[in-house]
Amino acid sequence: MENISLILSDLDGTLFRDDKTISDYTKKIIAAAQKKGILFGISTSRARTNVLNFLDGIKPDVLITNGGGLATLKGQKIYSCEFTIEETQALLNAALEIMGDSGSITIDNESGLYSNSKEGFSDKFWTYNDFKNFSQSCMKLCVQTLDKEKVSAIVERSGIQGLDIHPFSDIPWSKLSKSGATKERAIQELRSNLNIPQEKIAAFGDDFNDIGMLKFCGRGIAMQNAIAEVKQIADEICASNQEDGVARWIERLL
Repeated sequence: MENISLILSDLDGTLFRDDKTISDYTKKIIAAAQKKGILFGISTSRARTNVLNFLDGIKPDVLITNGGGLATLKGQKIYSCEFTIEETQALLNAALEIMGDSGSITIDNESGLYSNSKEGFSDKFWTYNDFKNFSQSCMKLCVQTLDKEKVSAIVERSGIQGLDIHPFSDIPWSKLSKSGATKERAIQELRSNLNIPQEKIAAFGDDFNDIGMLKFCGRGIAMQNAIAEVKQIADEICASNQEDGVARWIERLL
């Protein structure tokens, strides 16, 4: 463990079990690592306001949230990358036009999560908004489609340059964010702030938006339940999220 100074973990499909809970065993192992001086952090696409509702006793030193749009260290913001209010409005107008009235859209920023779906989300804490008069900035916009032509049309119609598009493997949604709002960019800012070399950072993930993070960190670990693309670039594979793979990997090194 002397070679690892920081451990970062994705949430869904990684630290979370399938029911979105974190086992007592995992909490115990994370606390033991922190007691030995190892920093522990969350790195997720979920918004910060959403993440805080699920940690249940875990006190991360680092939070990389909103898909890399926001990074905090010991509660202090060290990195932020978001669309301006004008860019957010352009994206929303394009998404509403391309997706139509029945298209579900979500956006998030530092203060909240918003959706135009009245059905709500079972494990999230969204605020309903029809987005017709939305006047805030955002860190990412998600649309309920994997249709590449529709997503490309939204990007083109918005007129915004430097956009990243990522699909989700477990849900039929696509994420649009600024090119600088990535987990690896947030980790770079964090690494510089803490003066930690890349080789002393270990990261766990399972989905498309974890690939950059796992490639960037010194030790990139894929979950057994990860998609094939993540396993292919990982340095090693640990047990699945249902088997507390993150905690078992940490305990083995402890």
